[in-house]
Amino acid sequence: MYLIFPEIITVITAFVVLFYDLFSKSKKQNVMNGIAIFGLGMSLVIVTNNLDNTGILFGERFIVDPVRSWFKIIFIISGIVLFLMCNGTPSTDVSDKDSPLKSIAEFNTILLFTISGMMFLISAQDIITLYVCLELSTIPLFALVAWNKFSITSGEAGLKYLIFGALASGLLLYGLGLLYGLSGGTTSIPQMGKELSFSPVYWLAVFLILSGVGFKMTLVPFHWWAADVYEGAPVPVTAWLAVASKTAGLAFLFQLFFGIMRNHISDLSDLMALIAFITMTLGNVVAIIQNNIKRFMAFSGISQAGYLILGFVGVFPESVPSMLFYMLVYVFTNLTVFTVIYVYSNATQQNNITDYRGLSRTNPIMALAMMMALFSLAGIPPLSGFVSKFFLFSIASKAGYHWLVAAAAINSTISLYYYLKIVRQMYIEPVSETTPPVLISRSNSVLLAGTTLGIIILGIWPSIYESIYSQTSQW
Repeated sequence: MYLIFPEIITVITAFVVLFYDLFSKSKKQNVMNGIAIFGLGMSLVIVTNNLDNTGILFGERFIVDPVRSWFKIIFIISGIVLFLMCNGTPSTDVSDKDSPLKSIAEFNTILLFTISGMMFLISAQDIITLYVCLELSTIPLFALVAWNKFSITSGEAGLKYLIFGALASGLLLYGLGLLYGLSGGTTSIPQMGKELSFSPVYWLAVFLILSGVGFKMTLVPFHWWAADVYEGAPVPVTAWLAVASKTAGLAFLFQLFFGIMRNHISDLSDLMALIAFITMTLGNVVAIIQNNIKRFMAFSGISQAGYLILGFVGVFPESVPSMLFYMLVYVFTNLTVFTVIYVYSNATQQNNITDYRGLSRTNPIMALAMMMALFSLAGIPPLSGFVSKFFLFSIASKAGYHWLVAAAAINSTISLYYYLKIVRQMYIEPVSETTPPVLISRSNSVLLAGTTLGIIILGIWPSIYESIYSQTSQW
């Protein structure tokens, strides 16, 4: 039972935050964020201590092993960074009527339940539990996107996300139903992997499942929602969507591809290569013409999703650790960028790229952190983004997709151009006279320092990847 303690602690923490809000008169945001961070910190300690352990619970319906533990580490770190990001920012004060994060207790509670859903998702060994956990981790996002009831764009984004999400969920459920039939009527994931029969219906099931998961991972052509939803949602929710939705989608694909379709992954290589190419190319090309920073990050995230699924074009010992390492790096880089966006938009109410003119003179810490994260996303050595992309490119090369490696390299060059557009605004363009001074709280300064350090360390300290590889390469 000790192996399931991280999930239990996360759920209990969610209720503690809720009851604190019910029975406390002060309702301090910092206290509620502190409770959430403390609970997630305890879960992180337990998961880290059990990193090498494997266990099965509840009649083989819940399993813990190193791969699943690394996913949980990514989920928990994402949550801790997000709560730290929200902590101490003036406009998120619960007494502020116009705050996009008013009702912070409910916000924190929903977020914690989302994290617990993701943790259960990766440990599920039953296809019904798997689907329920996926919805538990993503349905609350519909409410979070529309959280700012004073904003029309937030409500519109929530409605769009709900409609597209419902469609994607229906397609995914239908695809899982077909797999259930092809597997002889069993819901056990390991058993489905043994019983799965190959027929034309299999390809229909694959198409439907990829449609549903592609929505959550913003894979082309299931990315329609991303730009509008990213722009309309409150910045912390956008940040959470950017990292958590993709990680949950990746965890779901891990369960299906390696748990059920392992013997047929090679048949999917051409399809995954094509989706990866179209996704990274469209994301990069469209990102060039974006001026709104949140829409820009939406298309940046689409292109990054294209790189991420390069790990599925072949089954090698490096496949699993490379995708896990890329996701860990992606969390640090993206949350660094969104922390800067959050602080800046709170101080200035401005969200265009050109509004970041002269940020290096008004706030060097934010500008430096932003620049390091953008360079990492572009894949400039020796930052972690370069290392993580190198591992994924090597998988595509090993699988014989040299044209895809060349296309990915060209796309990385294109991405460098549009990431440099922001760096130019911050470091070369003069300070705008209409921009108010940008102040950053001590906690956000520490957070940016920590995530920026993480971006550097993950790139230059090989023992982290070596540790992931040694624990997950045989999965």
